[in-house]
Formats: sequence, C-alpha cells, structure tokens
Amino acid sequence: MTKGIREHLLEQAIKFHQWQEDTYPGKATWELYGVWEVDYPYWNDTYRAFCHVLTQMDAETADSILLDEMVYLIARDNEAEGFIQETTSHPQWFECLCRKAAASNESEAKWQFAAYLPECPCSQEVKDMILDFAKDPNEYVSRRALLAMPALRPDCVEQFAPLFWERNCYSLELQEYQRIAVLVSLDAIHSGLLPQYLEQAKQDGRRYLLEHAERIEGGLL
Repeated sequence: MTKGIREHLLEQAIKFHQWQEDTYPGKATWELYGVWEVDYPYWNDTYRAFCHVLTQMDAETADSILLDEMVYLIARDNEAEGFIQETTSHPQWFECLCRKAAASNESEAKWQFAAYLPECPCSQEVKDMILDFAKDPNEYVSRRALLAMPALRPDCVEQFAPLFWERNCYSLELQEYQRIAVLVSLDAIHSGLLPQYLEQAKQDGRRYLLEHAERIEGGLL
C-alpha cells in the first residue's frame, strides 16, 4: 500500500518534469522566471497525491528520492503555497523536508520553509534552522528568514541586523528590501537598536525604506 502511494506521487512528479521539458526545452529550472509553473494543467492531481503521502505514509520511511521530489514540488508551487501549507500540518514531514530543502539548491522551497517555520510545531533543532536560512546566499531566502526570526529566535535578530544592513552583494533594489527587513524585524522584537536604524533609513532616503521607517516611527509615538 505504502509503495503504491509513494509511486503515485513520483509519477506525478515525473509528469511535471516532462511538462517542464516539453514547454521550456533545454531550460533548467533556475533559468525560468516569473510564475511559469501556474500554467501546469495537472496541479490538482499532484496536490492530491502529495497530500496522500503526508497522511498515509510515515515520514521516517521516506527515501531520498521521494524527499527530493517532494521538495521539488513544493518549490514549483511557490505561487500558491498550498503544498507547504499542507506540510505545516504534519510536523514530522515538515522536519524531514525542511532538512532536505536546506541541503538543496531549491531556493523556491527554502524561502517557503523559512517563512512557514513559525507555523509548524516542530523541534527546536529544526526551528534553529532559521539561522541557516538567514545566511543563505539567495536574497529572498535570507530576507524571509530574517522576517520569520522574531517568532523563532528573537535573541538573534540584533546580531543579524548589521549583516543585512551593510550587505552590498545585491542590487540596490534588493539591498533596499534587505534593509526594510531589518526595520520590520527589529520593530517586532521592540529592539533598543531600532531608533538608530530608523535614523539610518532616513539618511538612506530610498522611497520604500523611508516609507517603512516613517510607518514604524509613527507607531512608536
């Protein structure tokens, strides 16, 4: 029975791989941009097979092939986020897949696990993975991790603030988003460092950063 459940999901994953290759021949996943995955016509079948695995299989019995494909499908569902939301309701599966995603190159899965870590009643060891996600070289993964950090490791937010604020390895637009995440995260923990970062945001002067600073400052008055 378990084998059939596993094989059915793997068949759905292969079906998606084939559709991807047929629709975007010669293109690796990281070369595709936008919301290309939403055009896949068999998402409902894939979702049912995915949920069947979560409810009918023990996470401890999952092999690396199955876990790889589940992480792949979570990554491809990054627009709707239905797969990760369902996984959050199954802590053992969430933990296994979170570890697998963290060790993968699937940034679209990593940011979802970082964002949903606060929603899952998983072990502290797995919750602490938010610190690893915050160090991820992908800008969006790291940013979503910092935004989730106040709920998981509020004691670490201040030590990450300078890294995110001064990091200059991204475009100016993405650097602005990193700094916004610093303000939001410091505000969430009522940090004593917040006033100095609000002042730095004013000196920076970029539009969206300034808007967030003014909004946060208004809430402090």
